[in-house]
Amino acid sequence: MSQIAGHKEAGCEDMKIDVKRPKLERPDAEPMFLCPPFCQTPSPITASQNYIQNLILECWEAEVKACEQAKKLQLLEVAPGPAISILQVSIQRLVIEHWDAEVKQCEEAKQAQLLEVLLAAHGISKLM
Repeated sequence: MSQIAGHKEAGCEDMKIDVKRPKLERPDAEPMFLCPPFCQTPSPITASQNYIQNLILECWEAEVKACEQAKKLQLLEVAPGPAISILQVSIQRLVIEHWDAEVKQCEEAKQAQLLEVLLAAHGISKLM
């Protein structure tokens, strides 16, 4: 027979049970941070300038290719057949202008990133 069942049988229904509760943190306690090595910033990764340039070129060439593909698909949606109305010609012109502007922006961003890499290779991190 268990102790609780024994107490109930003995007529001690108002017995107190001590429950240990976890201590709550003080409201003004400092926030907890992980200790090293978990909070250490990893060291910089060294890579050759040519490798970084190739990554930039591949990235932006893929972006330009995606723009060209999207332009082709939108042009097929606008004017699928040989007979084209004036409205379709106007929409075609808008689609072409839009995607040409996107390609131009990609080319400019590519050139800017390549210039950043070139300047960083010479120790220049900021232009005044």
